Amino acid sequence: MKLSLARHLGLLATLGVLGACAAACGDGSPDALTGRGNVPGAGDGMNNGANPDDPNAAPGALECTVKPDGRSYVLFDGSKLEATRINENVGVNRARLKPFTVMQGEYQRVLGLVPASLAAAGGSFDEAPERWFAEAQHSGVSLNAIFDISFEGCLQYTKTAADFAAAPTTETATTACTSLMRKAWSKTPAPEEIDACTTLATTKLASEPDVRRRWTYVCASVLSSSQFLTF
Repeated sequence: MKLSLARHLGLLATLGVLGACAAACGDGSPDALTGRGNVPGAGDGMNNGANPDDPNAAPGALECTVKPDGRSYVLFDGSKLEATRINENVGVNRARLKPFTVMQGEYQRVLGLVPASLAAAGGSFDEAPERWFAEAQHSGVSLNAIFDISFEGCLQYTKTAADFAAAPTTETATTACTSLMRKAWSKTPAPEEIDACTTLATTKLASEPDVRRRWTYVCASVLSSSQFLTF
């Protein structure tokens, strides 16, 4: 079922509210990305994002916690290439877009399934040719595609679960939004982000008569947000 233009614009406006709460993790805190500290035994300066206080917590993204060893390159005039290079603190190079090649695994991780339309969507994301690398970038085409793909996956995700059989209330929407955001974003969402998601479920989508589709829109909004599309 195609989304109406008004519904599309309304959801994109909500995504803007959710995305506005995302901030670069450059405050010097190595756990700024996942919201959790380093895990003993992780080794090699990597944080696997697991929560030692909650064994059932969703795993987070890998995170570098030590400065890597750099190489030195001498130019023809005897100067060093890295002499003018600015050193960044650990953890500041964040909010890079996830490449299309990892999205299959990301949907599987969050929803437990992969939307069928994802397989043929590479052209919408300017997928790099085999054995080539290009920094991922998004356009209006790719953002529209990611919402449609997310909606398809969320439709399967919500169609049978008992939690989505009743219309969202403030309490149930807050619980569902918090759980889904934390799993999808690999971090604990901020109160403002949870409030925006809850408002979407209980107020902005109140005109949707199909309860499960209402939850589907909420799910798709989380999986189309900048926090899910970046690492």
